[in-house]
Amino acid sequence: MTEEEKQEVIEIMKIPGNVRGAILQTLADYIRYKKKNEGVKMVEEKLREFGHPLKFEEIKPLSWYPESTTVLILFASKEVFNWADDDIFEMGNFTPKSSFIVTMFIKHFVSLKKTLEQSNIHWRKNLDFGEFEPTELNEKEKYIVLRIKGVYKFHRLLCIYHGGYFLRVAQFVIKSKKITIEETKCMLKGAPYHEYLVRWE
Repeated sequence: MTEEEKQEVIEIMKIPGNVRGAILQTLADYIRYKKKNEGVKMVEEKLREFGHPLKFEEIKPLSWYPESTTVLILFASKEVFNWADDDIFEMGNFTPKSSFIVTMFIKHFVSLKKTLEQSNIHWRKNLDFGEFEPTELNEKEKYIVLRIKGVYKFHRLLCIYHGGYFLRVAQFVIKSKKITIEETKCMLKGAPYHEYLVRWE
C-alpha cells in the first residue's frame, strides 16, 4: 500500500455519515457473484491492509456502519481485481437486485411517480445523512432528474456506483428496454449537489 493510498484512506474515513449493514452486504453479494468466496476474502484482506478490517459475514443488516466503509470496499475491489470504472458501475447496477430492502420498496409502488415521491423516505431509512431528491419527472419527454444533497463528498467511485444503482432502480419501474443515466453535476467538481439525468425511449 503506497503512502498516497494510505492518505486517501485516512481522508475518506474522516467523512461523517452511516448506512445500514444491508447495503454493505449487497456489495459482498456482487463480489461473490463475480469472484466467488475467494474474492470476498481478498477484499477483506485489502481492507485489513487499509487499516479498517471488516468481515462481511459478521455484518448485521439493520446496524449502522460508516458510509466511508462503502467507499473503501469499492476502492479495495478496484485494487484487488484491477477493475475499471465500468466494473464499479456494473456493481452498482447489480446490488439493488440482491437487496431485499430495495425489492420490497419497489413492490409497494407500481407507478414511477409514487416511487419517486417515496424515494427520500427510503433513503432516510438506510442512510442517516444527505437527502435524495427527484427534482423533475417528465414522462412526456421521458426523463427524470435526481439529486443527492447534503454532505456527500466522498469519492468519485461512489458517484460511478450510484449511477449504476439508480439505473437499476429505474429499470425496475420504467417499462423500456433502453434507459440511460448520466451524472450531470458532481459535488467533487464544485457543484452544490450530485445530479443524475435518467432518460428512456
